[in-house]
Amino acid sequence: MSPDNATEAATACSLQEGRTLTAHVDLGQLARNLAGLRRVSRELGLLAVVKADAYGHGAVPVARALESAGIEGFCVATLPEALDLRRGGILSPILVLGSIRPESLPVASANHLDLTVVSADHLLELAPLVPEHPVGLHLKLDTGMGRSGILLDDLGACLDGIRALQPRIRGVMGHFSASEAPDARCAHLQRKRFQGALAQLRDAGIAVPMAHHANSAGCLRGFVEGDTHARCGIALYGLSEVEEAREAGLKPILELTAEVMRAVRIPAGSTVGYGSTYVAPHPVKLVTLNCGYADGYPRALSNRAQAGFKGRTYPVVGQVSMDMLTVVLPEAISIRPGDRMTLLSRNPEDPHSVQATARLLSTIPYEVTCALNRRVLRDPT
Repeated sequence: MSPDNATEAATACSLQEGRTLTAHVDLGQLARNLAGLRRVSRELGLLAVVKADAYGHGAVPVARALESAGIEGFCVATLPEALDLRRGGILSPILVLGSIRPESLPVASANHLDLTVVSADHLLELAPLVPEHPVGLHLKLDTGMGRSGILLDDLGACLDGIRALQPRIRGVMGHFSASEAPDARCAHLQRKRFQGALAQLRDAGIAVPMAHHANSAGCLRGFVEGDTHARCGIALYGLSEVEEAREAGLKPILELTAEVMRAVRIPAGSTVGYGSTYVAPHPVKLVTLNCGYADGYPRALSNRAQAGFKGRTYPVVGQVSMDMLTVVLPEAISIRPGDRMTLLSRNPEDPHSVQATARLLSTIPYEVTCALNRRVLRDPT
């Protein structure tokens, strides 16, 4: 076999092995979710948040699909995430939400990236370098999230520096801390602060082409008065749990399936997994799947989760190990190596949906999908 043929064979083998654990991503539903957000967003421009590998869904294929659907731009957390999108052929505007060191400006400028100013000190660091390495800047204001942004009390002292960078100021932004909460008083307070800061900038003669404070829930619930854009992440992936998401027809786009590697009958009294935490109460069929906590399927789901097969669900038993987990089915169920079981369902009503799994773990859907390791094959369809 020639070296080229050997390489092709190895690649094909690798891809085939990767399919034993697959995150199936429905790009058609992604486009429908975007359309649903457009219907409720009061004609705002929408920026898609695709940080953390698009919340585990696969940043490049997700971004390509959204770009084809006319998204106005993208948001990522880090410079490497932005560069991954550019290497993937994404041409739309990209805003890096995290703090960028001054020495990274040449790379950011060469790749036509927008950067977030995360504090008054950050503004001072970037200002001398921006003329030589032009980038778009979005001023982040701390309206109450408390993590990053220019403090509102410091904004007045920053006006001269901002005015000097006027040609490079693309936008002003904030971040809600509780836009999902039924009690909207905190959200309204943050909106009031944000609008006051925008007025302060206008009074200082500083024109702001873009204003974006709202995240997914803020957009869905209409906390956007006076803004030009909204940043949507979890809603695009169909995992927002505010009532307005259901009304907009948003649905999950990810399903995680694993190929059966072994299916055997075990007698009553057999133990399974590290620590023998499961003992078969009667003869059962034990199925092993190539999936474990190294793939992002949490060990905390041991003896608690469900897996789906042909429309029914069955318990995950024993300890979830690094690379494998086990499921028990009745003896009469016909299942064999090569069959597939569903570990995360797209149907929110299923006991093994992303949302139900998050509740089981006392966490949020973001963490469940973001945890999926890069060795999990993404299959965009």
